[in-house]
Order: sequence, then C-alpha cells, then structure tokens
Amino acid sequence: MCGIIAYIGSKSVESVILVCLTRLEYRGYDSAGIAVLNNGELQVRKAVGKIKELEMHLQAHPVTGNIGIGHTRWATHGEANQINAHPHTDSQKNLAVAHNGIIENYYELRHEMLGKGYVFHSETDTEVIPYLIEDKMKEGASIEDALHHSISRLKGRYAFVLISDRQDKKLFFACDGSPLIYAKGENDVFLSSDIPAVVPLAKENYYIRSGEWGWIKDDGELVLFDKKKSPKTYETHQIKIEAKDTEKNNFPHFMLKEIFEQPKIIRSIIEKRICLDEAKVLFPEKESDNSYLGRLSRIVLISAGTSWHAALVGKHYLENIAKITTEVDISSEFRYRNPIVSGDTKVLAISQSGETADTLASIYEAKAKFLRVIAFVNNTYSTIAREANAYVDLLAGPEIGVASTKAYTAQVLHLILYASFLSEIRWVSKKEERKKLYSEIKKLPEQIEEILSQADIIKQWACDFKQSKDFVFLGRGLNHATALEGALKLKELSYIHASGYAGGEFKHGPIALITDQVPVVCIATKCETYEKMLSNIEEVKARKGKIITISSKGDEKTAKLADYNFSIPECIPLLSPILNVIPLQLLSYYVSVERGCQPDQPRNLAKSVTVE
Repeated sequence: MCGIIAYIGSKSVESVILVCLTRLEYRGYDSAGIAVLNNGELQVRKAVGKIKELEMHLQAHPVTGNIGIGHTRWATHGEANQINAHPHTDSQKNLAVAHNGIIENYYELRHEMLGKGYVFHSETDTEVIPYLIEDKMKEGASIEDALHHSISRLKGRYAFVLISDRQDKKLFFACDGSPLIYAKGENDVFLSSDIPAVVPLAKENYYIRSGEWGWIKDDGELVLFDKKKSPKTYETHQIKIEAKDTEKNNFPHFMLKEIFEQPKIIRSIIEKRICLDEAKVLFPEKESDNSYLGRLSRIVLISAGTSWHAALVGKHYLENIAKITTEVDISSEFRYRNPIVSGDTKVLAISQSGETADTLASIYEAKAKFLRVIAFVNNTYSTIAREANAYVDLLAGPEIGVASTKAYTAQVLHLILYASFLSEIRWVSKKEERKKLYSEIKKLPEQIEEILSQADIIKQWACDFKQSKDFVFLGRGLNHATALEGALKLKELSYIHASGYAGGEFKHGPIALITDQVPVVCIATKCETYEKMLSNIEEVKARKGKIITISSKGDEKTAKLADYNFSIPECIPLLSPILNVIPLQLLSYYVSVERGCQPDQPRNLAKSVTVE
C-alpha cells in the first residue's frame, strides 16, 4: 500500500524524490517523508497529508544531496501524524528506513528493544527495523552484517530501503513478499515499489524477488543476496511503460481517462487473443502442458474486491461455457477455512496488481495442497505471476486510478475467453458456437464507444444524486455481480452508502430500505430474467423509490418505468456485464466529482493492498 522510492544519481535528490512520490500518489497515502545523505549528514523531513505539504516543508527546510529515500504512508500501525510518518531513524539518527508491509512479530521485537533501553517515538511497526540494525552494529557488526542479521529476525511481508551516514555511497534494501523494483536510467538508479514512479527516468528494471536483499553502489551496481547470504545474479528488462501511459493527458482525472480507454483496451485484447477463422483463443503465456485441463472437475476462483466481482461473473462463464463446476471464494477467507480440494481441482487467482496480499497467501495455501494455480494479472512481473504455476496477462495497461475500471472489464473479458478456451479442450463446444461468440465479442469496442459518447447524460444526472445518503443496486444472474461492482464503485469514490443485491433477494429484507429518498439502480437489459427484473422495478416504484435503469436499446417498457434510463447497445446476455458496468463507472465518477471528492485517490483506500 505504501509507496517507496530510493535514488542515487547526479540529480538533486530532493526534486527527483518529490517527482517520484507524486507519481506514487495513486497508491493511496496519508503522510509523506524524505531522508537524504549529504556529506555524511543524514537529514529527514516529514509531513502529514499530501505531497504538496511535504514540498512546502522542504521549501522552508531544504535538503541537498545525491542519495536519499522517500515514502508515502498508508497507516496500518498508528494514526496518520508526523511522528508515525516515514522514514524512521535509529536512536542516534545515523540511519533511516522507509518500509512497506507489516512486521508481524513487531510486538515481540519492540518488547525486546525496550528491554535494552531503546525508546520508541512512533506507534509504527517500522521503527523496530532501524533499532535492530543499530543494536547489532553496537556489537561491532558492519552495517551489511547487521542488515542480514536483522532481516532474519523479521516475520511478515515487507520491503524496505535504508540509508546510513556510515555508508553514504550505498543504498540498502530488503524484500520479503512486498514489491520492490530496481530501475536504472543513464545516470540514475532507483528502488521503487512500483514502476510508474520512475518512468521516464529509468529505462530498464529488475523485480527484486522475495527473500532477496543487498545494496546499490553509487556507480549503479546492484549487489544481491538471498536469505542465506549467498550472492545472486540478476537480469534487467526493458521498461515497456511509456510516460504517456502514466499521465492524464487531457482528462481531469486518471479514472475518467481509464474509463474512456476501455474500447482501446478491449480492442487490443481481441486482436491478441482471438483467431476468428480458426475459432480459437490464444494464450501463449499459459502452461505448456494442457493435457490435464480436460480432466478438471472443479475450478476455484480466488480474488478480492473488484476482482472478486469479476470472479462471480467468471463462475457463470466457466459453468455455462466450459461445463466445469466452479466456486468463488474471497481470498482472505479461502486460506483460513482449510478448503477441501483434490488433485483435479484448479485454482484461478485474479489480481489487478499481482501483489494482493490475501490472494498471494491463498496461492501459497493452494500450492501447499498440491493444486495447480493460474493467475490472471495485469503485471506479469508481479509476485503472484511468479508464484503461480502459470499466468495470463490482462493486457489492460497501467491503471493509476485507485478504483479499478479498465482492469475490471479486461478481467471479465479474459474470463469468458478462458472459459471458451477450456470448452474447446474439453470438447463441450462446437467450432460454430465459438465462432459466433467471438463475432459478438468483436462488437464490444464499438458498443463501449457508443456508451461513452452518451456520458454527458449521466453527468447531468449526478447533480440530482450528490445529496443522496443511500443507494441500492439490483441485478440478476450475470449482472448480480455488476450490481455489486456498481455499489462498490459508488462507495469508494463518493462515500455514499451503497448496497448491491441479487434481484431475487430483494423481497427478503432489502426492500425495507426503499423510500422516496433512495435511488435504486436496476440493471434490466434483455436476458432470461428480464421479466423478473421488471417485477423488481415495479416493487421499487410502488414504494416511491427513485428508479435508475440500465436497459437494452429500444426497450421502451423499462424506460417508461424509470425516472432515469440509460440504454446500452443490444448484445448477447453473456457480454452484458462488460457493457452494463460502463454507465455505473461513469455514475460513480460524476457523483464523486459533484460531491467534491477526489476520484483518483479516495480516502482510506490504496491501489494495491499489499498487507493482510
């Protein structure tokens, strides 16, 4: 969740780190800080709030140098204040640490350090790290040996960077489960928790593996070790992300830009995945051995948040198209309930970032039970991609907005393509059936463009809902998940309480919520439950709820029942979740803006949940 940046180079460290921290703002944070070495002197500056607060503090109290670390903190241990902000120092202020993740044995280590006379100033778990290193150095150990000894004492998932006034030409680091990346430009070297922070300054990178630690010299050389202190080799790769991918261009917010990028993303996925003439789906990054796929009897989808909603749609696809019994589990629950599984079960993990802590822990649980795991990720260098037996690249491109939009539709599209891929292997679909499905999928980019061309309709609605305190979203079948996703988006962005329900469950309690002050979003596009959904709308109307409908183009019956109606192009029911979610994304965005919220950085949220 937190953002880490570390830098060695020829430029002014203050300006470089501030720029990089700004590029990490999308991860979510409540405070920020910087530590710099200059002529052997360690200088630390911290501020609560946005990066601009830190920038103002630095204007009043400047720092200079060519080596330093920076951090944006999302509070886990301790409230958001200047004392708890990173970087944290040892008792003598000789070294500084910026840390992402959680030290699970923090209380035990803190108690030990208190017993040795160390005084803790913050409420964070991070502060034990510099004290452990300092304590070992007091025994005569070098900083390198002290670092190695200290990380052997830490339990949990973490990544941290460290500078010391005793080694002012080295940048130290350690990684165990949380993301950390070594990136290199022409005369600049970085460590970062995410690639967008260093684009376009860096040209090549290496994703540091879990259990690796070491340091970077001022000439840019990376010295790498494993947990046993055995030297390791590494290979850098060219950074494919371009600066334009991490900029807003002409859009006021990243989220709106990413909503409008969806036709391009969907079109690109179709071009790379579908061979229409042969009625085949192409997954070149999948397992080389697919023979076992025909023997599968069950698939378990594990995911969290928006990815969980995609998984709910995926269950319908896998059962209806591939004819495989499918379960959906929330990642944070799967690993703790000791699930009953067998060798003919496959686990499919879905994560936008590829670093979701709960999903990663569930992958370890599945592999401990000797199950094969395939991951659907938007970062193929991520920990989840590495730990799974195989992965599928979501091909959504960098997603900066905290609330996922284009990654969600990419997930849903990949799930229907994977279900069709399995249906061919299992001999449960005909070539003509697949060809017809792919022909319908190929219409999606133009259909999404048609929806987006009418975005101003929803923008006008937003004024009417900015004072609302509650929303209800209703959907059936495939679009129950769409209702859940619509409710989540509105909660995330506008801070309006919103609930999503299956239409059939509406009468079993949720209908009590309906008053003339409650907007109810009803997803009523043409499908086998269309008539049932109309009954739900009539029930809302009888109780004077404000009715917002998402209907199929040309459906006058639904439009007449609604106070607000938005029509989407006609499509086959299987593809309706991809189209229906677009107006709900727009609704959440525009209501958020009307309420004066920050859609790219919702309060209390982080883009990548890297702690459990």
